[in-house]
Amino acid sequence: MPKITLLSNGQTYEVPAGTSFLAFCQETDAPHDFGCTVGSCGTCRCVIEKGADNVNQPTGEELETVEMCTDVEGVRLGCQLIIRGDVTIRQIE
Repeated sequence: MPKITLLSNGQTYEVPAGTSFLAFCQETDAPHDFGCTVGSCGTCRCVIEKGADNVNQPTGEELETVEMCTDVEGVRLGCQLIIRGDVTIRQIE
């Protein structure tokens, strides 16, 4: 099973492949902030420090939201992530 490591608390969690990062956080009360949960507010922006190839590719809409929210390279929206393999995630403040 894939593992999600959150740098905010240093914990690692096992999840089934294909798990939504948003659903995982909601079900486990994992420490990651979300706003609208549909990819338009940018509250859940994060960087995948390790395993960026182990999540789905960003959509055009996700990239537009990221562009409006930050100029940090490689940012993704946590609410849009589907976990397919091991990842290490750092939330952007």
